[in-house]
Parts: sequence; C-alpha cells; structure tokens
Amino acid sequence: MNLKRLLPLYLGAAIGPMGGIGIVPLIPVFAGDWSVEFGTAALAITFYMAPYIFIQIFSGSMAQIFDVRKTLLFGFATYALGGLLCGLSPNLWALLGSRVVQGVGAAFLTPIIMALIGELVPARQVGKAIGILGLAYTVGVTLGPLISGWIEVRYGWPGFFYFLAALSVMAGVLYGISSEVIKREEDGQAGVLAIFPILRHALSQPGVLYLSFSAFSLFIGYIGIMTFTADHLKSNLSLPSDQIGAVLSVTGFSGIIVSPIAGFLGDRLGRRNVFLGGAAIALASIALMACVTYSYSTYLILFLVLGTGAATAWTSLNTMAVQISVSLRKPVTSVYNAIKFTGYAVSPVILSVIYDPFQLRAVQFGCMGAVMISSFLATRAKVR
Repeated sequence: MNLKRLLPLYLGAAIGPMGGIGIVPLIPVFAGDWSVEFGTAALAITFYMAPYIFIQIFSGSMAQIFDVRKTLLFGFATYALGGLLCGLSPNLWALLGSRVVQGVGAAFLTPIIMALIGELVPARQVGKAIGILGLAYTVGVTLGPLISGWIEVRYGWPGFFYFLAALSVMAGVLYGISSEVIKREEDGQAGVLAIFPILRHALSQPGVLYLSFSAFSLFIGYIGIMTFTADHLKSNLSLPSDQIGAVLSVTGFSGIIVSPIAGFLGDRLGRRNVFLGGAAIALASIALMACVTYSYSTYLILFLVLGTGAATAWTSLNTMAVQISVSLRKPVTSVYNAIKFTGYAVSPVILSVIYDPFQLRAVQFGCMGAVMISSFLATRAKVR
C-alpha cells in the first residue's frame, strides 16, 4: 500500500467523528457560559449532524460527476473554515451556524475518502485498507472527547475547534501534495438525475429499512447515554471536563480491540447472533448505571463495557447492511448511514424531553428501550 497517499485520507477520516462526538464534554460548558438550557446547547450536535447526514448521500456522486480531488479539497477547506468560525463564535447561535459549515465539510470527507482508498490500493489489499479506515474512525471517536476535555480545561473550549481546523488544513495540504491531478469527463445533468431512481430502488430492497432504523435506534441509545451522563457528571457532580472526556473515551478504546474480534465471530456464529450478544452487553451496562451508586472508577468500567457491547453490535449491524444487496451495495449503504446518523442527530433532542423533568434515570431507561427496539428491528431484517 502507498502509505504516502493513504495517510492524509486516514487522517481526514478521523476528523469527522472527532468533531462530531468530541463536542459532548463541551455542551455543559456552552450551557453555563451562555446561560441556556442543556438541551438547547446540545443542538450543537444536531446542527453538525443534519447537513452531514443530508449532503453525504449526494457528495460521493458529486465527486464522480465533477472532480474528486477538488471536491475533497473543498471538504477539507470547508471543515477547517467551520472549525475556525466555531472557535470565534460570540454566542450559541453563531456557534450553531458555524457547526452547519463544519458539518457540510465533513459530509464531503467521509464518502469520498472511503471511495478513494478503495481505488488507491490493489484489490488483494482493499480489506486491509478499509480495516485501517475503520480504525481511523474509531480513533476519532475515542480521542475526540479526551482531547476536547483536555483542551477546555487548559485553554478554553475554542481551542478544540482551532485544533480541528488546523488538523483539517494539515490533512488537506498533505492530500494536495500527494494526490495526482486527473482530468475526468463530466457526466452532466443526466448523471445527477440518475441518483434519485437508484436511491428509491435501494430503499425498496427487503430488510434495508429494518436494518437502517435498527441502527437509528441503537445510535439514540448510545449517544443518549453518553450525552446526558456527561451533563449529569458536570452539572450535578462538578466533574472537570477532562475526567468526563476520559469516561466517554473508554468506549472507543474498547471498540478498537473488540471490532475485529466481533467481525471474526460474526463470520462463524452469524452476524445477527453476534449483534444480539453485543446489544445485550450494552443493555446490561446501561442497566447497571441505573442501579449502582456513582464512583469514577465504576463509571470507567461501565462505559468500557458499554463500548464493548456497542462495538460488537455496530460491527455486525454494519456488515449486515453491506451484505443485504450486492448489486446495490453503495446506494444501500448510503441510505443506511443517512438513517443511522439521523439517530445521532436527534438523540439529544428526543431525550432532553424526559431529561429536563426526570433527570438521568429517565434517560437511562429511555436508552435501554432504544437498544431493545434496535434488537427487535435487526431480527426482522432478512439478510442474505
């Protein structure tokens, strides 16, 4: 594999999830600094994820119709601009608008980077390259809360956004230097219009919607428990942001180890069986959070268990989504990811309805319900 050309892509792959989940420890800080409700401050997640979800469906096709290199460089530049504007935001509404810009940039990174990695490596090494890509995503998810909490305690929350902007600029420059300028023929308007019937066909495939909404529901439970536990630890227990970031980050550390093991087990025991096992582990960890008395070491262990279950479930669920239709694999996975990440975007909004009056215990039960719904939907999907 040509590591010189792949390294900027792997770095870019980590940026999107790092900016998405890394903001979680900062939400209580926004709420305190600008004297707003936690649920209102949590819109910083939604305003990032909404354009990320919507535009990601079309950005890969846009790169194919126009120019891959320029489109990806546009993504890096837009993400960096959004990060800079976030750091300079004087109020919450300016931050939310800046998060939209950042989300647009991320939407041009994720699908294009995946496609480019598949093109740059020999066919016999594609699996290995995509495996490293998955590792890059997990590293972004894992380090995001840890880095944001560490920076906020020492330099203030704008520093995290400046860090993301600098990282995006560095990845963009490295990609610009290492990539080749290739002239492509434009497919024209007919190519753009052809996207929509393909998407409709993908939606009609048996099991696609079951798996997609299973992922949607699992994300509600996973992001919900992380988001509102972070606020509880900050607002009610006065835990510093760096310690909150450490608690949230252990879910990703376990995922780095567990994900390939879950894939190995899925090949032998069946994807659905392994998914249900992972969902059961995640469900048990949330139930224990609702039952035990808080201590920092206890929560570190429980979030480690949560990450183990979630990584097991995600690995199997994502594999089932890839396998559900060979002929329509790309549009099916686009639909699946769009619906899945919608769960990420709306989780804080939905669960804040019960968090504000009933506090963390109600959210914990709500998240357990979401995991159980996810399990039911996954069992209904008919996957080849």
